[in-house]
Amino acid sequence: MMFRPLACALLACVLSAGAAAQGRLPRAPFVTTPDEVVERMLALAGTGSEDFVIDLGSGDGRIVIAAAAKFGARGLGVEINPNLVAQSRENAQQAGVAERARFEQGNALKTNLARATVVTIYLLPQLIDALQPNLLYQMRPGARVVTHAFAIKSWKPDRTETVRVSGKHPGQGDESRIFLWIVPAQARGEWQAGDLRLHIRQNFQEIQVEGQQQGRALQVTQAKLEGTAISFAGAGFSYRGSVAGDRITGEIIRDGVASPLVLEKR
Repeated sequence: MMFRPLACALLACVLSAGAAAQGRLPRAPFVTTPDEVVERMLALAGTGSEDFVIDLGSGDGRIVIAAAAKFGARGLGVEINPNLVAQSRENAQQAGVAERARFEQGNALKTNLARATVVTIYLLPQLIDALQPNLLYQMRPGARVVTHAFAIKSWKPDRTETVRVSGKHPGQGDESRIFLWIVPAQARGEWQAGDLRLHIRQNFQEIQVEGQQQGRALQVTQAKLEGTAISFAGAGFSYRGSVAGDRITGEIIRDGVASPLVLEKR
């Protein structure tokens, strides 16, 4: 039987400076990850052959191995326990995916996430909190984060699922919750196109848009940000565009007529 010990992932993070700043953390229990949950985490993220999956606190390697064997992805498992790293490599060999499923001994909080298109996490809430800056600022817009059992504090999930498992999961009975977030572009700030000015407030993917044109308030009633895709609308108009650095490129529709509109960051 393969196991995914949270205790080892916890030790990895406690040894880091980031975890030390969190203060004394409780010892995590030894917990398995049901195979049904592994598969649904990867499916919920839309994992495919073009993806690179990083599993933080990878235990016996089951998520990275499943990503390679069942979804055709490449991946990396990061685990503090050298014995589990060795076991993961052996498991990958046995599954025939060693070339696409790699494992290294390391600290979850010190792992560079820039190359990941999917990050999977099964850690205690305190450790997930400590990972938030890395998830937001290292990962590219449109990348996906999936957690098991514990949500990311203050970030509204893009999607959630309840997974029925065949055997009881310690502390959770016969159900597990999984959560998905799509990493958003950085859209907050002041934007302008001619006499149109926008002010965007942002908390992860949730945005509020305030506008002004020709000295009059632009009433925005709907606004959405998903990855790089941004849209907002109000009485008589709607806008869809894509955020790329200091520019939002898209089109505005007024009274059924579409016109290109590029917003520049002020």
